[in-house]
Amino acid sequence: MGRLVIANRGEIALRILRAARTRGHAAAVVSTPEDADALPRREADAVLEVPSFLDGDAIVAAARSWGADLLHPGYGYLSERPAFARAVEAAGIRFVGPTPEAMEALGGKESAKALARAAGIPVLEALGSEDLAALPPGAWAGALAARGVPLPWLVKASGGGGGRGMRAVASAEDLPDAVARASSEALAGFGDGRVFVEPLLAAPRHVEAQVFGDGRGGGVFLGERECSLQRRHQKVVEEAPAAHLAPALREAMGRAALALVAATAYRGAGTVEFLVEGDRFWFLEMNTRLQVEHPVTELVHGVDLVLAQLELAEGAWPAQLGDPGVFRVPEARGVALEARILAEDPRAGFLPTPGPLRVYEEPAGEGVRVDTGVAQGGRVNAAFDPMIAKLVVWGPDRPQAVARLARALADYTILGCTTNLPFLQAIARTEAFREGRTSTAWIPAHLDQLTAPLLPEPWSTFLGTPAFREALDAALQGAGAPVSAPAARFLAQAGVRDLTCGSPREQPAFRVEAGPGPDRFRLQGPAPARLGAPTGLPFRACRLPGGRMALALLGDTLTLDSPFVDPDTPGEAAAEAGEILAPMAGKILEVLAAEGEPVAKGQVLFVLESMKMQFEITAPAAGRLARVLVAPGQVLTAPAPLAVVD
Repeated sequence: MGRLVIANRGEIALRILRAARTRGHAAAVVSTPEDADALPRREADAVLEVPSFLDGDAIVAAARSWGADLLHPGYGYLSERPAFARAVEAAGIRFVGPTPEAMEALGGKESAKALARAAGIPVLEALGSEDLAALPPGAWAGALAARGVPLPWLVKASGGGGGRGMRAVASAEDLPDAVARASSEALAGFGDGRVFVEPLLAAPRHVEAQVFGDGRGGGVFLGERECSLQRRHQKVVEEAPAAHLAPALREAMGRAALALVAATAYRGAGTVEFLVEGDRFWFLEMNTRLQVEHPVTELVHGVDLVLAQLELAEGAWPAQLGDPGVFRVPEARGVALEARILAEDPRAGFLPTPGPLRVYEEPAGEGVRVDTGVAQGGRVNAAFDPMIAKLVVWGPDRPQAVARLARALADYTILGCTTNLPFLQAIARTEAFREGRTSTAWIPAHLDQLTAPLLPEPWSTFLGTPAFREALDAALQGAGAPVSAPAARFLAQAGVRDLTCGSPREQPAFRVEAGPGPDRFRLQGPAPARLGAPTGLPFRACRLPGGRMALALLGDTLTLDSPFVDPDTPGEAAAEAGEILAPMAGKILEVLAAEGEPVAKGQVLFVLESMKMQFEITAPAAGRLARVLVAPGQVLTAPAPLAVVD
């Protein structure tokens, strides 16, 4: 028996907590006031309140006062900070992860590149953080050209990951601003504002090797994962093993990854990431922690990486992983895919969409696993990452795994906040994804196709009509009296609602039937054969703040305004002429223009931080900044007016 502190939140906190129980440990979770309703708090043996998940001193003090023997950092937050690992060990608590020295050597992308180069691993040329600090911004582009680094460029944080602290640069004049923005985001997210610049490859694959070191120079290669499907440099869908990867390339990457393990006497789970073009690969970075996408490796190789981490921290090499002194390329059993379910709106540039989980129902079935830290009635908080869950599926081969993913996505229901579920379904339906022929450039190149409405005609047009909105509004109220509207007839009677579209003398073309449960309905109508629903379509619906309604039908989700809502309803941000609205809740980091100043269309006026990312808010038109309604440091709890331009 031991005492384990989990310095993280959400789905990974629950994952570690349950593994700790398997090992016989009592487990406490670190938590903050903003995370008071989090699911891990309900299952933990103790809750350690701290001001922030980034407050290492407070976390160490709380862990020591609880009598902790072990501390697991999860991923993100403090998981890759050597100073935090040292503080944990200095307090007499075992850090579940690599040594601080290995983290310093490998956790920083620049120092890791130097190690990789020394080990003979191919590395992309770059302009480092020291070079950026030593040269004036006007000289950066020339220095990159002198090193043979062509445009476009990618500015990257030296520490941390998850797509934060990254900016693509298409022209030399944009480089100084991209460096400043990436540095600010990295400092806020990881406590380290150092960045560097490297070439941005046009359409590479992103393939990573899972390793596990014994702390004495030995280790095992646990296969690879493909992580090429990304938006905003953040992974969306991952799989193991990588499709269409030559065995020789797989072995070469495995040996390269273990060379870094040997060079640093690496301890525990780590991931070595590579960019791949054809039969060539380049070292990208090493994550000195557990990865978000680790479940796909577990499913195809029959291992439990979290249990293995705990076993090693307890002092024993995990027998499930094999001999750390013998190199082998493990044979994958079947194919596993993971889709990240996120509170964001792909049709609005992937903006975060925090909000309540009014309806939350996970899929189930053979080969389906859901890792989450939320439940129905909870909330996706603007202060944290937008991840709601990880949907993981396994199949004996890739076609069956893809089919299971598509089916599970269609069976996933979330209402209350906008999610990327329709976007993920669109990905799963494409031929390129089914065949496993994508790259990091594939999503941006097909964004219009992937964000198009899933609903076919006549449903997509019908659901936007005032008649349907009135019908749904009354249905959600459980109304029992007739409601009239132009060109529509609606009757709520004995659980059946009839709706006529067109002339009231026509036969009802559509009908909304109440189903079992307060949010279940069935839409009857002239269903095209391609819908496969001649007897009607089941759908889910619920009310949202401000009189709006959320609807989930055919895998797509819509937000509808009630036909009876006053546009000035309190709590709703109604834009006046010239008003600039924040698209989401968050914290104002910068106000870049003053009242009375002229502004140009597209000029950046505000920088907003939401869900650990920074967003630039621009002027919608040229004019004069008549009023500024917010100040730096101000926290917005909902979308709200920022300024007025006239």
